[in-house]
Amino acid sequence: MKGLGKAIKRTPFAVTSKIGLAKSEPTICSHNAKLLIGIFLNLSIALSTHHLESNDPEFDEYHRIFTSLESGAEKLLKDIKAFTDAVNALFTTGAGYGTHLAAILTPMGGEYDLIGKHPDAGQTIRSVPKYEATMEEMRSLVSPELELIESRIVAPLKELQTTLKLIRKTITKREHKLVDYDRFNNSLTKLRDKKEKSLSDEKNLFKLEQDFEQATNEYEYINNALKVDLPRFMQLSTQFIDPLFNSFFYMTLNIYYLILEKMNALADDTKYDVTNVPGAQIQQDYESKRTDAWEVIENLGIIKRIVSVSKLVQATRSQNSLGAGSSASRTPSIGSGSRVPPPAASFKKTPPPPPGASSHAAPPPYSPASSGSGASSIAATKRAPPPPPPLKPKPKPVPQVQYVVALYDFQAQADGDLSFNTGDQIEVVERTANAEDWWTGRLNGHQGVFPGNYVQDM
Repeated sequence: MKGLGKAIKRTPFAVTSKIGLAKSEPTICSHNAKLLIGIFLNLSIALSTHHLESNDPEFDEYHRIFTSLESGAEKLLKDIKAFTDAVNALFTTGAGYGTHLAAILTPMGGEYDLIGKHPDAGQTIRSVPKYEATMEEMRSLVSPELELIESRIVAPLKELQTTLKLIRKTITKREHKLVDYDRFNNSLTKLRDKKEKSLSDEKNLFKLEQDFEQATNEYEYINNALKVDLPRFMQLSTQFIDPLFNSFFYMTLNIYYLILEKMNALADDTKYDVTNVPGAQIQQDYESKRTDAWEVIENLGIIKRIVSVSKLVQATRSQNSLGAGSSASRTPSIGSGSRVPPPAASFKKTPPPPPGASSHAAPPPYSPASSGSGASSIAATKRAPPPPPPLKPKPKPVPQVQYVVALYDFQAQADGDLSFNTGDQIEVVERTANAEDWWTGRLNGHQGVFPGNYVQDM
């Protein structure tokens, strides 16, 4: 709490110091609320008198050198980490390249003779095991060097950084004491320059003189201690860092020569001299010996772009729908119970002959008939009733929109997939009875397929 109270008291002066204005020391109140109110009221008042800000050119120079020492140690650590990561990545990538190349160029024994079928590539095939052995040998030789860098360079540098952080805390404490010193000095100077002093001013003057004397002693003690110890520390740090930097330089140089020696030995062993050959010539020789191998590899089916699952599903559905439609149009379904309709000519009613065109004899004279025949003749003479009006087609029912809720998050794995998060409500466009299939849905204006087992019905 004591440190917090000092920080609150320093805040107004620190703020006004940034803009070059001074203020008077607030009256000491016994109540904490009155003290805080007075502090923040003084923060809002801009006074016209410029305050006196103390500085020490000698310490400022030491502080500048100390800051550069901090940044230099941090940069050296970062450079060491970048170098070790690069070397480890080099061997990891090289070993992986050799392993994969050996798996490709060394099929099952007795099944396929690559050198017999491609004698021009015999040197390359025989060089793969040598390359693997060289990479493994380089890894075993360089690993102790990297461990030596970690123990002899990185560990001492981290200890130095710990010491630098402790000194930085002392410098920060010195800055706080300087703020107290300037704060009391400005308040005391202003109160002394006041022409008419009240009884309260006299009491405050006595209190400020005591606070100023204490702040002066504390600031001068820590400031003088830093001015004495910082030059000695920086001299010792220089004697400490220079050997570390030189050791790191020679360790990296040793790693470089190890790699160069082994790679030159591999090149000599594989009958390809790269000592005095420029890079452009190496590339040209490689292109001439490669022939059309790259074009053949590009045309292999195993490296073609894989079609996404959604596109396969959509293509299969479209083919099935087209096949079903064409088969239905070609042949009627058997066993459905429907009859093949007769030709339209069989339903055509024959028109009656025109009047007077009949060559038959006249009908016989009328003779009364029985009651049954009379009823039938009367029914024949009546006109047929008009046909009923055509029925209005029933409106097709609007399909009800169905929604499902997502149980898990799903990110699109290819074009046409629908991404969603847990709890999203997805409109179902097309689904199957099996939840293990891919369904089609719509969410936020996007339509795509998604796994049915990732959702459940609402």
